[in-house]
Amino acid sequence: MTQMISAQSGTREAGGRNNRSAAIAAGCGLLFATTAWTIGCSQVVHPLAPPDPPIVWPTPPDQPRVRFLGQIRGSTDFRPRDKSVGESWNEFLYGPKPASMFVTPHAVAVDPDGQRAAVADTGGACVHMLDWAGLRYDRKDAAGAPPQRFQCPIAVAWAGDTLWVADAKLHALAIIEPSGTSRWVGGDALKRPAGLAYCPENDLFYVADTGTHEILAFDRRGTPVLQFGSRGSGPGQFNTPSHVACGPGPTIAVADSLNFRVQRLGPDGAPLGTFGQKGDAPGDFALPKGIAFDPDGHLWVVDAHFENVQAFTPQGQLLLVIGHEGREPGEFCLPAGLCIDAKRRLWIADSYNRRVQVFELMPS
Repeated sequence: MTQMISAQSGTREAGGRNNRSAAIAAGCGLLFATTAWTIGCSQVVHPLAPPDPPIVWPTPPDQPRVRFLGQIRGSTDFRPRDKSVGESWNEFLYGPKPASMFVTPHAVAVDPDGQRAAVADTGGACVHMLDWAGLRYDRKDAAGAPPQRFQCPIAVAWAGDTLWVADAKLHALAIIEPSGTSRWVGGDALKRPAGLAYCPENDLFYVADTGTHEILAFDRRGTPVLQFGSRGSGPGQFNTPSHVACGPGPTIAVADSLNFRVQRLGPDGAPLGTFGQKGDAPGDFALPKGIAFDPDGHLWVVDAHFENVQAFTPQGQLLLVIGHEGREPGEFCLPAGLCIDAKRRLWIADSYNRRVQVFELMPS
């Protein structure tokens, strides 16, 4: 009897194991079958799909010059509608990966091919990496060896596949290579870096230092090779320069924020001209910040207090104004940095709306 009970018990245990194994196998088979089906039918939703009807500036009947393309708020805008096998399996085992959303995006840069964007997020203490080719999202929280976490990443710039990041609290620049290796430079030269721009014509990185009211230039090794400016309101002087851009020539443009103006300078800092003044009329400034040259040589300037972006000729003639306070497309809440890429797209870090808005500069 004892042997019979043991045999029956063993049969029940074996049958239970077999049933559980079959159930697991069936579940896994269903998972992989479903995954394979979704991969075969996957459709990637691009976050920069312009609305229909289009949103343009200026409004009709004037000829449109700028078209709204879309907005990005974080990692959720960079996930395919259907997940890969690996992503589905990881979510099956460990649960869904939490979203990484913008907190206070302050600056944005796009690589020369227009395929990757980097967003410096001061509130999130990270750099969001957006890959347009595969609609993939990644983030950088630290740089260097051993890793030093970002504290206030405030500006970004691409030089080919290499990304530079300015951190205002660490008083330094991070250089992130395509291989993933990274290092910190500039700690002995910078006090409070803010704006950052790469100039391909002379292969230098220009940094606006709000702490010293100067502009510094670094070579690719991270060695400071040039320094110009001082606190003041005269030509070539600055009062809290916050952003910098590089244009043809090369020409350096600086958002001279608390002088309420834009300065144009040669690559060595020689003054070329200024425009702007404190006021509330079109073309005036209240707090100029982000600045960029478009492919036609015009300058686009964000004003954080007016909560708009204005376009100027290099001599300062006002061409166009976009935006006001709000949350709708083309509206802003304390915007900061901007960039214009090779595809004529205008990217604006709409900081307190926690998003990056993207526009297209339309041909004349």
